[in-house]
Amino acid sequence: MTQTVGVKTLGATLSALVARMEERVPYAAVLVTDQSGEAVRMATTEEQVSEPAPSRGAVFTVHTGHSLIEAATDDLTEQALTEAAERAVNAAIDAGIDRAAPPVNPGPPAEAAFDTRQHIPWESVPLAERVQRARELREAACSVDSRVVNAFGMISHTRTRELFVNRSRTLFQDLARTQSVVGVTTREGDHQAQLWDGRGRRGGWEAAEMPEGTVDTLVADCLKITGAPRLEAGYYDCVFSPEFSGIFAHEAFGHGTEGDMFLKKRSRGEQFLGKEVAAPGVDMYDDPSRDGEAASYYFDHEGQTATRTQVISNGVLVRPLTDLHTAHALKIPRTANGRRESFSKKAYTRMSNTFFGPGNAEFADMVADVAYGFYLERPSNGMEDPKSWGIQLEGYMASEIRDGKLTGRVFSPVIVTGYVPELLQSISMVGRQVEITGLGMCGKGYKEWVKVTDGGPHLRLKARLA
Repeated sequence: MTQTVGVKTLGATLSALVARMEERVPYAAVLVTDQSGEAVRMATTEEQVSEPAPSRGAVFTVHTGHSLIEAATDDLTEQALTEAAERAVNAAIDAGIDRAAPPVNPGPPAEAAFDTRQHIPWESVPLAERVQRARELREAACSVDSRVVNAFGMISHTRTRELFVNRSRTLFQDLARTQSVVGVTTREGDHQAQLWDGRGRRGGWEAAEMPEGTVDTLVADCLKITGAPRLEAGYYDCVFSPEFSGIFAHEAFGHGTEGDMFLKKRSRGEQFLGKEVAAPGVDMYDDPSRDGEAASYYFDHEGQTATRTQVISNGVLVRPLTDLHTAHALKIPRTANGRRESFSKKAYTRMSNTFFGPGNAEFADMVADVAYGFYLERPSNGMEDPKSWGIQLEGYMASEIRDGKLTGRVFSPVIVTGYVPELLQSISMVGRQVEITGLGMCGKGYKEWVKVTDGGPHLRLKARLA
């Protein structure tokens, strides 16, 4: 067996290794990953094609009855895999095996291979065509308005092949993700602003297609915030765009309901399980099984089949997200949220596609209901403190609403702060249409990054703005 052997072909070898490991430990599993990618970025001042360093290796996991012990290798030869498996077992034995502890459930028997459908495989498109598409994005942005002083177009693609094996499961997935991004810098007098937009999806070259109107709207919005004043800090009626709803979902409930935070006693969300945390009619989900979304997958890095998890149901916090160790330690059901940045990194409870569910309100009715307030668009970033459940969301655009109408006045930037339950319980209207954005990444632990998306419908609520 050589280093060039395909990940998919290692199933029999790994199954045999897992069986030998479980002669000495209660539970063993292995994950093999092979990651590669390409980014084509054409900017006004620079043109670049880059390939991130590929990552290829295996991690063996042993559960001792009370903890997880792991050993990794970047060598996929049979000898190296055997040695890594032996290191994991020996380390677990040294740590102490508790055979009286409840056993880890390996999941129902399954043997399956899943592939992302690429209508146009990325590799089949000549590099010159990929470069030209990125240039066209840049040139389209520059041509919209003379006040665009800098622009870039970027198209990137990642390919991840993953094989998971334990005593009852042999699962393989080939995940292809493609995204297009366009960014602009506008200048008017002494004022300058920057903004970007794009689309990320599972798939091949066909997923690089930018939605119609994206570039024109981006430039128009960037010009609106160029030189825009800051709003006066205060407590306002607000309407969140689907993008703003998404960052709200990600920051408010993604991290606050990641079960490993419960286990470490670092999340106030644990105190709200089974209780009303949001207004009636508010639902929230994490769903790695959503078809085509950039953060979707078929199984997580601990072999759990991807399924939808409802976190909030009609305002009530019903369950957290979990990984293998968290679910076992807390004695709660597993969700498909055990994820790693790579084979050499730890598995944490991580979000996937996180979003508010739909309601029955129309956007026009939400705006009409506001005497004075703001429509928030173009989020930039956010943060939360799961222990106190405080939150801060930042964005580029706050459009003024007066007497139920958008006045055309825009303020920038805008910051939303508050206590998560207070914000959620102030939601009075939920829109019909859920929209998911596909460009996000999320860091956790030692800033270990995984692909995520977020979204939702329009939301009508009250918030502190600055």
